[in-house]
Formats: sequence, C-alpha cells, structure tokens
Amino acid sequence: MKIWLPIYTLFWVLLSGFIPIIAFFSPKVRAWWRARRTPPPILPVDRAVLWMHCASVGEFEQGRPVLEYFIQQLPHKPYIVVTFFSPSGWQRYQQSYPLADWLGPAPLDLPWQVKQWIQAIHPTAVFFVKYDLWPNILYELHRRSCPTYLLAAHVEPLRGLRWWWRRQLLPYLNHIFVQTPADQVRLSTEGFIRVTMAGDSRLIRVRQLVENWLPVSGIAEWIGDHFCIIAGSIWEPDARFLAKAYEHLRGFQIRWILVPHEVNPRSIETLHRLWPVRCATYTRPEWPSERDTLIIDTLGLLAYLYSYGHVAWVGGGFGKGIHNILEAVAYKKPVFFGPNFQDFPEAKELIKSGVAETCRYPVSFANSVKSLIKDRRRLQIIAEKAEAYLSNKPDTPRIVWELLQKEAWVQRLLQPDRPGTPLG
Repeated sequence: MKIWLPIYTLFWVLLSGFIPIIAFFSPKVRAWWRARRTPPPILPVDRAVLWMHCASVGEFEQGRPVLEYFIQQLPHKPYIVVTFFSPSGWQRYQQSYPLADWLGPAPLDLPWQVKQWIQAIHPTAVFFVKYDLWPNILYELHRRSCPTYLLAAHVEPLRGLRWWWRRQLLPYLNHIFVQTPADQVRLSTEGFIRVTMAGDSRLIRVRQLVENWLPVSGIAEWIGDHFCIIAGSIWEPDARFLAKAYEHLRGFQIRWILVPHEVNPRSIETLHRLWPVRCATYTRPEWPSERDTLIIDTLGLLAYLYSYGHVAWVGGGFGKGIHNILEAVAYKKPVFFGPNFQDFPEAKELIKSGVAETCRYPVSFANSVKSLIKDRRRLQIIAEKAEAYLSNKPDTPRIVWELLQKEAWVQRLLQPDRPGTPLG
C-alpha cells in the first residue's frame, strides 16, 4: 500500500466529522451527505454486474453510449449499477434511465464502506468516466482483481499537484481510453502503455438527441422571425455577463432564452433579478409578446431548445469549466462560452475550426452576435464546419468494445447459455 493512501484516508475521516456541520448550512451538501446512507443494492445471484461511476450529468452522458453499446452486444443483460458523486446526477436519472437496475450515490471513499459496497455488488467490471477516480475504491477493486477502466480521459497538463494525484491513481486501471491523440502521447511519455485513443462518446449521444428531437411547446411561435440566443446551463456569473451583453445589443430584435444549470426557485429568482428587463417564465400561462427574454424553469428541455437558436451560449466558463457544448454543435450552431475551457479538448478543437468562440468581455460577445445578425450567411458557413467536425470523429463505443471483447470477463458474458456469474 502506498504511504499516501492512509494519509488520504485520515483526511477523509477528519473531514467526515465536519460534513454534518457544513450540511446544516448547505442544502446541496446536506443532500449529498444524506444520500451516503443509502445501502448497496441487493443483487440477483445469477447475473453479472457492470458498474459505471460518474461525477455528474455531463460525465454520465459521456459514459452511457459505451454502456448501452455493451448491453446490445451481450446475449444476456447484466445487472447495471450507475453511481454518481453529485446529487444532481442521480436525481436527474433515477426515474428516467430504465437501463440501470440501480442508480444512486457512490459510497464514501473510506476503506470499510468501500469494502462493504464492493462485497455487496461483486462487480464483474467497473467503468469510471473522465476523471472521478477514488483511491480506496480503486485499491479495493485492484486487490480483488476486478477489471477497471477509465473512459473519456483527458490528462492535460502533466504538471502540478493535479497531475501528481492522477499519476498515483492511473496505474490501478486495466486500460485507459482517452479523448485525443495528444492525450495518448502524453500518457505514453509517462510510461502508460495500456492507452487507446477512442474519442468522446458524447458525440454519439448528442446525435441521438438530434435524431429524436421533440418540439418544445410554444417556443417557435414566441421566437417568430427574431434572431434568437439560447443561453444553456448558465450560472450567476454567466447571467451577469449576458445581462451586460444585452445592454450592448439593445436596438436589435433578439429573443433570449435563459436556461439555468440548476433549476430551482433561487436560481430562477436570481435570473429575474439580474436581467435588465422583465422576463417571461416558461411555466407561466402567458408570455407577453413585448418581453424578449424567456427563462426556462423546468428540466429536460435544453437539448431540444438549442435547435431553435441562431447562437448558443454555454455556461460554466466563468467557474470550474464549461458544460456540454456538443449539444449545441450537434444542431450546427455557433457556440460561445467563457474563458475557463482548458480542460475540454472539444472546445479547443471547435475554436480552431471556427465553430466556437471564447469571450472574456460582454462587448466582444455582443460584437460577434452583431456580425452574425448583419451577415447571416456566416451561420451557414459555421453549420458546414460543425458538420465536418462531427462527421470526422471516431465511433467511441465500437472502439471500446472491439478492444475489450477479447477480455476473459467479456468472453464469459458472451456465452449464450449462461447469464453470467458475479466475480467474487
């Protein structure tokens, strides 16, 4: 056992003593803490178990196409366990993802809780998505010789404390699937050889959403012939930024649709308070035609709303990082976001291809919008660039499957005469 692992565990033990106090003041932490009391699922004895762990919604959307592709290839459906670090993940999908037999929070990363959890579910294989790796979970899976994989990894930069931390955890994985060729090169220079460039499986997911697009009631009529900006997954800093951009765009006939990342009364009230003019609200019975801004106060519409816009602003770029820009690109829209996008290779690629643009100042976003309004032929040019970008990407689920189908645990699951047995 590495010396840093007991130190890390001691840190979690100490922190867990303070979490109930923090939870008293924070509803989000309170929901996270209470969920950790959820017992492990009770599993059937005659089915193999595939466990996928994600940080939150975005990571789940990256992992689910791979998981679903695996299920399609197997003669018997395994028992599917999906866990999240963030409450927003399991709260969103608990009632809307029928392929998961059990969906909820991951165990707290303490050795005794992790052992109880893994002993209860006996996973045949485990998939982590992007970056949410937990030392005690990885160590226990490794100790039990359970095959463990990382999907959609992105490892830039190879320096500092963050890289040192990942460098300690990546050796516990059987194979790493990365998003870009540059990721593969970086890891190879650090001695990692079980690495495959598989791309970003979110592209599969966003194509599915476009193919199964559903109209959003009332939106087309409210927009009419106006130029429309869809601001998706926005936080308060995004709202402040866009409110200033709104002032620079006064006089242009623009419809604004604002979709907060967290749909709750507090975030909706914040948008109303920050916006320069009175806004309509989606669930209200009437949207006065003189109001040019609509706030979406219900879940599940953003992926369909992007189709109505001429331009998309994707939130998160003034905080920890941008949210899913590929949902807008799938509809071939120009995409804008804040300056914190360095951990997202697709953002860099789309900026380079001319589909996306990062904006630090409201006036720069306003000027870009003005140029698109004045010359709408540029929208078609950007749409063609977006189509070229999407069509040149690898088929991630197929790449992962073709590599892993040779593994012994997959070969056992491919036998048509048995549903699979748990790995002890």
